[in-house]
Amino acid sequence: MDLRRLVSRALVAGLCASALVAVVALLTGSFGEMHWRVIASSLGFSIFTCTAAAGAALRSRADSRLRTLGTATAVVSLTALVLLVAALWIDDSESEVLWRGFGVAGLASLWTSHASLMLGALRPDDSPTVRNLSQISAFTLGIETAVGLGAVLGLISDVGEVAPRVLAALIVVTVLTTVLAPILRRMQSTAAPSPATVAVGRGSGFAAEVAQSAQRLSMMDLPAPARAEVDHLRRLARDAGG
Repeated sequence: MDLRRLVSRALVAGLCASALVAVVALLTGSFGEMHWRVIASSLGFSIFTCTAAAGAALRSRADSRLRTLGTATAVVSLTALVLLVAALWIDDSESEVLWRGFGVAGLASLWTSHASLMLGALRPDDSPTVRNLSQISAFTLGIETAVGLGAVLGLISDVGEVAPRVLAALIVVTVLTTVLAPILRRMQSTAAPSPATVAVGRGSGFAAEVAQSAQRLSMMDLPAPARAEVDHLRRLARDAGG
């Protein structure tokens, strides 16, 4: 909850700063390059704070792969923010290098944050369909990110006519799988009782109440440590119910 509060404050601060600069520039009639730099810096701060938070939320997970993904997300997000600010405010021969570096780090941060959200949201009781959709979403966006990195670095120039169509199709798949995974997860939670609830149905009344409470909590948007406690409650209720 502290992390969410921090991200919310950073997002609000960045948006308010951008809006304030825009309002002052419009009222004074002097919307110059300096104002654009301040607005872009503020928006960049808000965006990359959010992407870094998506990775930071995985640092407490037991799975080492998720922790590694979370660390990479936070690192590339911070790198993207630093390079953006440097590219905006440094006027010299190195500006092109800085912009290319920002393009690479920015694309990487968007992909890793998306993967952090999709894979970090997976639950032990998710169906194979939800798991496959989440993994496909992260994988296809990774392909699109690789193409974008190649374009930023100048490694991809002549792509022909087929490649853009394939890339557009992959984007559609990414959007579809990203949207479907949480929808199916919610349908699964509301349509069928959890294994813990079924197991304790023939047990004590107290165990049944615990299982039902755990089921209601699992349907809420909880941070990672709280979800781990919900899973622990489910195991206790299942054991108590025999």
